[in-house]
Amino acid sequence: MTLTDKEREYIAKAPNFDDDIMEQLQEPEFEAGWLELTLQEFMEDGDFNTFIRCLTYVVKARGHGEISRLAKASSIDRSNLSEILNGKVVPRIDTAIKLIRGLGYECDIKLKTA
Repeated sequence: MTLTDKEREYIAKAPNFDDDIMEQLQEPEFEAGWLELTLQEFMEDGDFNTFIRCLTYVVKARGHGEISRLAKASSIDRSNLSEILNGKVVPRIDTAIKLIRGLGYECDIKLKTA
């Protein structure tokens, strides 16, 4: 498939997802809403990896020093947290909940009949 010059120009001007989401995550309301939405989606579709990617973006968007602070707040070894954030390790659900709490949120999981 060959792109036209107009298509190439359009693609070049398209926002970069990583840059765009990092900017939006600077807003606390957006951060909380995004975490809540991806947690709800995980509870519905079971896609844990997408939820972990969301957590990773939130931690990285908070900036320098957040990994050390979060490791301490969530009682997770800093090197283990770094491996999670770099995609080398997939955390267990209890670790993800510790991360949510370490970010300053509470998590309420409810059981309902299918």
